[in-house]
Amino acid sequence: MDILKEFFFDSIIVFLLVFFNALFVAIEYSIIRVRNSEIAYLIEKGDKKALALKSIKQNVDRYISAAQLGITAINLLLGWIGEDIFTKLFNPLFILFGIDNTSSGTLSFILGIGLITYLTVSFGELAPKVFAIRFSKSVALWLAYPFKLFYGIFKPFIWILNKTAMLFLRLFGIQTDLKEDIVQSEEELRYIIAEGKKTGVIDSTEHQLIEKIIDFNDKTAEDIMVPRNNMVAIDIESSREKIIQTVIDEGYSRLPVYKNDLDNIIGILYSKDLISAAEHKGLIVLQDILRTVHFVPENKHIGEILKDFQRKHIHIGIVINEHGAVVGLITLEDIIEEIVGEIEDEYDVETRNIEKDKLGIFLVNPGIPIEDFNKKFNTDIPVDTDEYHTLSGFLQTVTGHIPDIYERIDYKGLIFTIMKKSGNKLLQVKIQRMA
Repeated sequence: MDILKEFFFDSIIVFLLVFFNALFVAIEYSIIRVRNSEIAYLIEKGDKKALALKSIKQNVDRYISAAQLGITAINLLLGWIGEDIFTKLFNPLFILFGIDNTSSGTLSFILGIGLITYLTVSFGELAPKVFAIRFSKSVALWLAYPFKLFYGIFKPFIWILNKTAMLFLRLFGIQTDLKEDIVQSEEELRYIIAEGKKTGVIDSTEHQLIEKIIDFNDKTAEDIMVPRNNMVAIDIESSREKIIQTVIDEGYSRLPVYKNDLDNIIGILYSKDLISAAEHKGLIVLQDILRTVHFVPENKHIGEILKDFQRKHIHIGIVINEHGAVVGLITLEDIIEEIVGEIEDEYDVETRNIEKDKLGIFLVNPGIPIEDFNKKFNTDIPVDTDEYHTLSGFLQTVTGHIPDIYERIDYKGLIFTIMKKSGNKLLQVKIQRMA
């Protein structure tokens, strides 16, 4: 009876040691896993435990040493106490089955070490590790105060252990500063948001926006500009009537103005300025109402251009090459559309998406949503996909590339022919039904 009572109390000690080992493992993984941004948010909400956690994160190398000290000490105790407990338990059983005392002692020792190892690895290492990774913030907050207390008590020992380890690493030229300095690569970010989309944390729209933001600053003015041959510009020498008619016909709120040739842009005409001046007939002097022109190098990243536009409160820039020749123009709307997609203002009426020429052939804006295209042409192009949302995206998905001008694409009784294109942007597609 005394043996069973002794075994019961010893077993409680073993399970308590395994439990504390699990706590040290959990806090070690959770403080590494939890993000500084999460802690900052909790501090803003007034969570006092987050302040303790912030202190731990600021000295994460020391606290990892503290966790390792706790884990090592507990493992030593488990080996010492556990082996004795299980030897006392199993040795009489082996003797009962006729095994001699020496052999039974050896078998009891092996079996005891095996059980201690099983308990420690399963319940003291793996389970808390998985739990801490899954619920890192909650675990770190829950254990922050007790862990700081443990660190304060054993700080001298931890300091010695930590300095010894750091000195050893420096001998091999290894960086020893473990303070959080996480910088995800572009590929890692794409993987994270893709996983977020799979699990439902990020929806399709958010996924597309984040992808476009990642790609945003990789693009230059040359990639998204309206090329020179598609620019609409006004000759300074044009008559008053022709200038007004051009503004009305084109429908643009801002137009570049040139003198002699397109390489000599002298200003930007705002249609609202022209309308205001037109109230005083005969008083229009175009030079007096022109805005300053902003020139943009063709290889400048659009993120930098956006900052310039915001700082200078402008909406349009003239793109030039290394020789100073005009190669195109870029607008604030063009830049924003790289993130949010096509933007239609009050002048972009829906009917512009689909036009019909004199021969009855449809000319379609490739930016038309697939849902609208299906309704108009009674087609069944799949819409439940993240690969595309517009006719342009669909044609690029079908062909596997950006279609060339006059390229023909056949799909379920329809013939798509690319009629207009600006750089990599499709501008107009001809639609015919197969005979």
